[in-house]
Amino acid sequence: MSRLNATIKLLFVCGELLFLLASLFCVLASGIIASGYIPAFTFPLAKKNSIIVLLVSGAALVCSCFGCCAVLRQTKRRGCFSGRRMLCLHLLLLISILFFGIVQMRFLETQEKRMAAIIEDNDSFPKYNAFERHISSYVNRLYFESLSSPDSLEGSASAWLVEFVENKCPKRMSHQNCVLETRANCDTSTKSCCPNESLCDSGVKDACPYDNCRHEILGQLYELLVPMRVGAFCVCVLAALMLVLSCLLICFNKRDEIEIELLKGGNISEEDIAAIRRLKSNKARDNTIDFEQLEAPRFGSRKRRVKVSPNQAELA
Repeated sequence: MSRLNATIKLLFVCGELLFLLASLFCVLASGIIASGYIPAFTFPLAKKNSIIVLLVSGAALVCSCFGCCAVLRQTKRRGCFSGRRMLCLHLLLLISILFFGIVQMRFLETQEKRMAAIIEDNDSFPKYNAFERHISSYVNRLYFESLSSPDSLEGSASAWLVEFVENKCPKRMSHQNCVLETRANCDTSTKSCCPNESLCDSGVKDACPYDNCRHEILGQLYELLVPMRVGAFCVCVLAALMLVLSCLLICFNKRDEIEIELLKGGNISEEDIAAIRRLKSNKARDNTIDFEQLEAPRFGSRKRRVKVSPNQAELA
């Protein structure tokens, strides 16, 4: 039983190390996104989600360190920080991380399936969901800002969008073609015009830059969501395995010592156990046995009655 428990503890520690590395990576990545260092993720929804991921990753980091301390105190049954109490608290933290991972995985899976369907057939999904509304407002704002102030593009989020538009989007959206006169005198219904800010703000989707480059933008986001969903799935699987290992460690009971088993069987008394432990402590201290303790009536302190037969009495 002790070997099985040692194997479970080894697997538990390995899982905690994986959690530690994953949480450190998530803290680093979400911190970079939240700081606005990556221009492609400066829209409000990305910053909001990155802050949430940063907090959850910090909690996972604390959970990993706490779990390592808990497994070291697994057999400690006394005190406020006993092993079982620490493992139970670690179990609650794992449940919260698993719940958050499942929610994020379902969200990413839903968006991924919808993006794949839009990429195959854009006309079948004319309406935007909440996620696309955030993306469209962000792309539209950056695009029109880049047209109004082309001299301040270097190092900004608009510079990334300008490069993406030049390389991926239709040529009619390029900044070289979209001069003010061309945008003002074009019929947007033909879908051969540059985006127009006033028409886009009034609700004409054909005049918005996001609608003109929707297929390409969603294709780029789809490539980013696939590894994120796979990562969220791996975190959920790891959290589920750690839950099972935590339950096994919580349910483990250390085997009783031989004198405790004899006490439970009624073979010795509590005074006998105290004497045995004093002998063990003395032997561990100076590697000798104090024979004076053996003279004291501690072993077999209970009086035992010896039955004598009549024949033995006559012989005596």
